[in-house]
Amino acid sequence: MSTKIASIVASVITAILVLLCAIFFGLGGIILLNGFMNADVAVYTGFICLGVGVILSAILAGVLTSTFISKFQWSNTLALLVSIGISALLGSGLSFASMMLMVIIAEATL
Repeated sequence: MSTKIASIVASVITAILVLLCAIFFGLGGIILLNGFMNADVAVYTGFICLGVGVILSAILAGVLTSTFISKFQWSNTLALLVSIGISALLGSGLSFASMMLMVIIAEATL
């Protein structure tokens, strides 16, 4: 498997994993904002942050995979697994942070 194919595979798998996590935290944010009257700005901001987090995680997975393979001479499988793990963990953290950002923005707009 070439470096380019491994990077694409890592990006796609990471995007799918982080998208599932973003959906979970997005719905959690909506549930947390259930009692707020004007929570639309908070929800819009949170979903924009969720989308940016998914995109950044996928880009990071591709860059990490190619770096691990070309610079550090790792095997393709090891580089793929490590970069997916790191990127998915970062994307999940960004998703959680965006859920908390929804609550902070909703509190600030009261």
